[in-house]
Amino acid sequence: MVVTTTDYGAKADTAFFREITDVFAKHPEAAQKYALASLALEEQLGIDYGRQHAVSRIEDGRIVTEFHDRETGPQVIRASACIKWELRGQNLVCVDRHELEM
Repeated sequence: MVVTTTDYGAKADTAFFREITDVFAKHPEAAQKYALASLALEEQLGIDYGRQHAVSRIEDGRIVTEFHDRETGPQVIRASACIKWELRGQNLVCVDRHELEM
């Protein structure tokens, strides 16, 4: 599936993006932790967040998101646990992760 900038409506939302840019500039620490995302792909797929929920996992260096029906879909909880840590400078970094499904 190919998505172009036209699909995102960026030109139509210029004022919105200008204000969001100002908010991110006012709060640089928070801006490092958050991102603004478009729902253009979800719209093309017909995702209805009132009826469905998203489950994401890391797979081969990619974030893979699946959508499940809230009423009839699998009620699976996915998580990951770090099984190997390295101290890099003053940071403790996970270098080997194990995916869990419950």
